[in-house]
Amino acid sequence: MSSVAFIALALLAAGSDLRSRRIANELVLVILAGGMVYQGLSLDGLAGAGVGFALLILPFAARWVGGADVKVLAAFGAWLGPWGALLGGLAGIGLGGALAVAMAVKGGIGREALGNLHAALVTISAPTAPRRDRGLVVPLAVPLAVGCTLVWFGVLS
Repeated sequence: MSSVAFIALALLAAGSDLRSRRIANELVLVILAGGMVYQGLSLDGLAGAGVGFALLILPFAARWVGGADVKVLAAFGAWLGPWGALLGGLAGIGLGGALAVAMAVKGGIGREALGNLHAALVTISAPTAPRRDRGLVVPLAVPLAVGCTLVWFGVLS
């Protein structure tokens, strides 16, 4: 039963982000609460949420990801515990990077993105991302949900 709940909540978050590039706070709270209950209100759930939060807070500060992405990974982390949150988060971030490259190439901004990456590597700095049209924003909840689901089912451990 818990797998059904996890998958349903992951699909809702991913679908919402894909459809509107937004994830309602109420949905994030339901995912977080479900994870805490699943973990028996233990420190594993809290630690998992903390790891999920920690993975994306610096990219959020640099405006590379949105606040909902930080919150949803923290909520998934409550289900997975600290090690699962780390593995699922890193897998999701990697998948999200691949999705970002595909979207940049498809959207015709591949050269601009490569120029920004080159400048960042040469200056050893991480420039803040400019605000983009919502259509060009990577729906990061999708790859995060995939990465966390892979951990949930033991594909990544």
